[in-house]
Amino acid sequence: MDPHALRTLEFDKILAKLARCTSFSAGQELALALTPSTEYREVVLRQRETAEARRLIAMKPRTGLGGAHDVRPLAEKAQRGGLLDPENLLGIASTLECARELKTSIVRLEELPLLAEIADGIEPLVRLVEDINRCINQRAEVTDQASAALGALRRQIRTLHDRLHQRVQEILAASFSKGIAQEAIITLRDGRYVIPIKADMRGQLKGIVHDVSGSGATVWLEPLAVVEMGNKWREAQLEEEREVERVLRALSSDVGAVAEAIGWDVEALARIDLALAKARFGDEIGAPELPYAGVEQSWIVEAPAQLHLLLARHPLLRAPVIPTTVTVGGNYRVLLITGPNTGGKTVALKTAGLLSLMAQSGLPVPADTGSRGPGFEAVFADIGDEQSIEQSLSTFSSHMTNIISIVSTAGPKSLVLLDELAAGTDPTEGSALARALLSKLLDVGALTVATTHHGELKAFAHSTEGVMNSSVEFNLETLSPTYHLTIGLPGRSNALEIAQRLGMPLAIIEEARGSIAPEQLQVEELLSDIRREREQAASARRSEEIARREAEEIRGRLQEKLESVEDERARMLDQARTEIGRDMDRGRKLLAEAEQQIDQQKLAAAAEKLRLAADEAAKVTARASQPRPVRRAPVQTAARAAKLPAGPPPAAIRVGDMVWLRGMDQWGEALGEPDGAEVEVRFGPLRSRIKLAQVERVQRPAPSKAEGYVTTNASPARAVPPEIEVRGQTIEEAIPTVEQYIDEAFRAGLPWARIIHGKGTGALRRQVRDLLAKHPLVKSYEEAKREEGGEGVTIAYLAV
Repeated sequence: MDPHALRTLEFDKILAKLARCTSFSAGQELALALTPSTEYREVVLRQRETAEARRLIAMKPRTGLGGAHDVRPLAEKAQRGGLLDPENLLGIASTLECARELKTSIVRLEELPLLAEIADGIEPLVRLVEDINRCINQRAEVTDQASAALGALRRQIRTLHDRLHQRVQEILAASFSKGIAQEAIITLRDGRYVIPIKADMRGQLKGIVHDVSGSGATVWLEPLAVVEMGNKWREAQLEEEREVERVLRALSSDVGAVAEAIGWDVEALARIDLALAKARFGDEIGAPELPYAGVEQSWIVEAPAQLHLLLARHPLLRAPVIPTTVTVGGNYRVLLITGPNTGGKTVALKTAGLLSLMAQSGLPVPADTGSRGPGFEAVFADIGDEQSIEQSLSTFSSHMTNIISIVSTAGPKSLVLLDELAAGTDPTEGSALARALLSKLLDVGALTVATTHHGELKAFAHSTEGVMNSSVEFNLETLSPTYHLTIGLPGRSNALEIAQRLGMPLAIIEEARGSIAPEQLQVEELLSDIRREREQAASARRSEEIARREAEEIRGRLQEKLESVEDERARMLDQARTEIGRDMDRGRKLLAEAEQQIDQQKLAAAAEKLRLAADEAAKVTARASQPRPVRRAPVQTAARAAKLPAGPPPAAIRVGDMVWLRGMDQWGEALGEPDGAEVEVRFGPLRSRIKLAQVERVQRPAPSKAEGYVTTNASPARAVPPEIEVRGQTIEEAIPTVEQYIDEAFRAGLPWARIIHGKGTGALRRQVRDLLAKHPLVKSYEEAKREEGGEGVTIAYLAV
């Protein structure tokens, strides 16, 4: 990049502001050495790093490099065998801890691949940091834990010191009581404990004089009795110093062994510091985050391409800064800016150049979303007074020297900025030279932005393809520039109007206006009319835009209200559902309680029915114990039933037939004809539906009355209790008992039966319930309620 352009566009001031945003000296050095890149891919990479840094600060606002130092010189010193003091070692440990924390914070963030790649190269050197922190405290003192020898020496020093001090106190007390000591104080002179002795009493106490007061009345004497104790104390101190030096030298050696890794860590920290500084600098100058799309920065384009800076602000101007939009490229490659002095032409020129340099350095650009910036291979600038007294060059000569270099170097991927083109010489010749220069730059394809006051150049721009007129606006009422750049319309110098507003006599103004060619005046008037019409059109567009925005705001507010109503409706529906759900839960609870009460009432009714059935069974038993007539065919034993002649098959059973079932010692009376595979049979007071497969024999009663009746004794029916207890029995004893009880309960017509088996280990309960699950006379079973026995009782419902 051209050094003259960097200096002219004040890029060094941008770097100085950037350096103030860094956290430590290594990052500051990188900031001050930053230069724009001419490689498109490198520019994109730099902008991606900056975008990631801005995202990192947004995600973790407290991210920083507090505690980091440029310790590379210290590491190199240690590598050469130098001794590092405790402060130096603490600085190294602090830097490495900062590097480790930053690596941990960044590497896990998948959204920041470039910064994570830099941080991944950091070597934490945890062992070295632990050793330094163990040996040196935050006051930069070597601790007792640095080595076992150092801890022992310091304990010895404390013991020797306490003995020495106590002995000196005793001598001082004795001397003071005898009037030998001047004062009852102990002081140190050259590391030795001394007491103040009166000069005229010096012979009363043997010792070594270390100092004499200014008046000579007091001598500071070390008693001879403690000299040897002082020597031992001092020797221990010297040994401590040697041990401390040995510890520091060992730590310095450890630092020297990893000096290269420390250097890499500092470089990585410096790169991350620079990226974070760019992000902070962007916030400082109010630069928005321009579009970031994956691995590309979509607003950075490869040259040659159009430069479009939307509402750009010069970052070195004091606030408030009026933005301007600069566009060059596309249908035209040369933009010619005209207008009055102090109108903002040079500011627009410098803004375009400086923001291009910032973009190619990876810095945030103070321009709105929608801006586009090519990656120029070169940026050239000829701006300001280039007069050089040392080189005997006039302003014009200096400009020409620079422009000659630009014309010979510029190409299709270059940006050329020319201020007051061909000024400082004859207007006719200067205008001709300017047209030739612009034609040359147009031919080579360089993007060019130039400012001028030459009226001929306005006509040249109007008639030449690839060249576009533009102008900066000036408020004649306030005599101040608006800094608004209008593309497509040449500007007026407004020299006569400005002079008149500043107080120039009207006669002079009129004389000057009369010397201007009428055609020129007509052109100026035409330009004024065109500008006025454009301003009116722009005002109308602004009004329409304001109306559109107001309509959008109203629409947005209505949409928000609608969403609010929908949210409230949804909330009310949810609340209603919740209340309905609670009501249903209460209803279910009440229903369950009612069902429980009904079950209890049914249970009481069933118990009453069971009692009545037991009474009826007792009555039947009583009647059965007496002789009664029966039909001749029924016989009450299996042996006798076997002697009877074979009757009809089970499928031909009729009402009144007597049937004999397998496993039963009693005849039953058929109450109806077979219904499919079953038939309803009565056994004494009990009625039941049985399968035809269970019928072993059918006996039909004889119709002859002569046969009469036979008298037989029916076995008395035994009353069956509603529950049985097998608790305490073994499985082998309990299972047959339960099985027999189920048969008897079924024959007695009981609807259910309670089996009390107890809790215990649960083995008997499982066997009983397995039996009930497989038994043909059991419809279902369940565990009794807690108040009726719970797990220790099972209720079997019989298939009656």
